[in-house]
Amino acid sequence: MADVEWAVSRSAVGAGGSLGHHAAVATAHPLATQAALEILSEGGNAVDAAVAAAWALSVCEPSASGLGGQTTVLMHRPGDAPRVFDGHSYAPRGVSKQTVSRAEQRTGHRACVIPSTVATLCYVHRRYGRLARGRVMAAAIRIAESGYEVSPLLRRQIRWTLPAMSVSAGMSGLFLPGGQVPVVGGRLRHPALAATLRRLLTAGEDDFYRGALAREIVDDMVRHRGLIDAEDLAAFTMPVERAALVESYRGYRVVTAPPPAGGLQLLLGLKVLEYLEGDRPEASPDRWRARLALATYAVFRDREQRDLAFDETQTAVDQIRLDDRAAAIARAVGVHLPVASRTVEESGDTTHLTVADAAGAVVTLTQSIQSVFGAKVANAPLGFVYNNYLSACPRSRHRRQLASGCRPRSNAAPTIVFGRGTQGDCPVLALGAAGSRRITSALLHVITGVLDRGLGLREAMAAPRVHALTSGKAWVEQPAATVALLAALEGRSLRPVVKRPLDLAMGCVQAIQIFGDGRMTAAADPRRDGTADGV
Repeated sequence: MADVEWAVSRSAVGAGGSLGHHAAVATAHPLATQAALEILSEGGNAVDAAVAAAWALSVCEPSASGLGGQTTVLMHRPGDAPRVFDGHSYAPRGVSKQTVSRAEQRTGHRACVIPSTVATLCYVHRRYGRLARGRVMAAAIRIAESGYEVSPLLRRQIRWTLPAMSVSAGMSGLFLPGGQVPVVGGRLRHPALAATLRRLLTAGEDDFYRGALAREIVDDMVRHRGLIDAEDLAAFTMPVERAALVESYRGYRVVTAPPPAGGLQLLLGLKVLEYLEGDRPEASPDRWRARLALATYAVFRDREQRDLAFDETQTAVDQIRLDDRAAAIARAVGVHLPVASRTVEESGDTTHLTVADAAGAVVTLTQSIQSVFGAKVANAPLGFVYNNYLSACPRSRHRRQLASGCRPRSNAAPTIVFGRGTQGDCPVLALGAAGSRRITSALLHVITGVLDRGLGLREAMAAPRVHALTSGKAWVEQPAATVALLAALEGRSLRPVVKRPLDLAMGCVQAIQIFGDGRMTAAADPRRDGTADGV
């Protein structure tokens, strides 16, 4: 983990007297952090830097994101209301329970929703970026051409998925040079992906959905019995620009992404904690972690039972309805825990980055291909991996049931916390995470660790976590597995499973903390390969 802090000059700039600020970046890969820093040092804004880092991650973190996935962005600019650029995608027209088997929902060309990452990154940059497209895509093209180093984590992920990867010629060509698992320190190069990025640079995103790149995607789908066709791509108009969800937490204002993203579960979790603890946050580390586990469990049990049917076209969730639901969940937790669900916790893999610039703008961005290496198949001529988001669509009766045009549920929760009182318009914490439902529990740990327990950002991020599954198990990272905590969990019918310290499964947060005097602290989660730095 990297953590860095800067003292910022408080000298006034210009006649208006606006104060200068330094800029900060936290991403899941050193090359992506470097790409964003280069942009910021050349006068780019937070959008330019975030998009540059996202393009870079699409190359050098292929297990978690890429051109075949989806992206959601939360942006704050001083003087404007926070905006969400919702790239949560939907199924092709040909999807149904008859055309997609259970196995095909998880792997293969039929597991995909229409990729939104290209549309989302191009849209956000075109609307709100400052630098030319060529500049923000330069790092990604350079990485694809010259290659990137294989980390221990990446090698481990390739080994995890080796059985599926070995039978896909496209995946083998990208990640198994010479038919072998690459060694740590070796380099992976993706010339086909570099060519695709160059094509996007010159022809724009329309080519990906209606031009030569679209025809190559359709041809690849036809060759492998996939369901995305030319009409699906041509009709694609993502992302949707919408208002963010907003809720108070102990006087702070928490802003995040609405359904089908996971911001609603994060807000419910915070409100449940607030109801459970009243005006005084829990001081005991054991009781704090036990309540975090209870809140996470209860919120996701509630989602499985209700899947609150908020209208995803509205500008904001009904705040009274959210508050009432959180109170009901908290009352239920205080009395009993519901019977454990048979729902299996999805594995999910994701990446996240956070950027703050010198003008006070903040961008927090989550993108994913769903599982580790997505559908475990790739478009070899274009050099990218397809998502498997249809794995998140139930086959049983459900508002997100597997069907034509269905929108899979997501746990992505890019989030910005604003200050209290006179600091109510100023961000104090910007963050997001990777890790399916562990996104929610990881963010609850970091947010409450910083706001309630007074931990530094780095300390809060590295602190051991607890995550309760709806199956009734509770993962507990060492060294938090104390006798008292395990007993508290067992006393509420949660079965503890002790994990090693800094376990990869417990989520991965990338965050920036902004202080009232202008200093910033950026931190990258030690559970993965990320780094944080500043200009």
